[in-house]
Amino acid sequence: MVLRFNVGGKVVERVDLIKKKKWPWGLDIFPFAILYAIWMITIVPSIDIVDALIVLGGLVSTHVLALLFTALFNIANDIYAADSCKVTPAKFSGSKEIVPLHIRQQESEK
Repeated sequence: MVLRFNVGGKVVERVDLIKKKKWPWGLDIFPFAILYAIWMITIVPSIDIVDALIVLGGLVSTHVLALLFTALFNIANDIYAADSCKVTPAKFSGSKEIVPLHIRQQESEK
């Protein structure tokens, strides 16, 4: 279940609740840490340093592409699990924007 609020106003079309991913366990960090260790242990001692640097360049470029193509946010299923929201404006009212979500406690009425 995705929490999506369809506003349908003149300026804002809808609001989606999202949360940030846990950074070390994503497919853009953890596997590449293992690949860099493998590069250091197996590739560097076995071939010339120039060739090892060429392999490192290919590994770094693949890592950069993985960082660029992975999403940094997940869709939240609960308002208390969300830490940001994606605001989608109505046509010709601007561009999509991710803004932080601040939840305040309600004061009890006296």
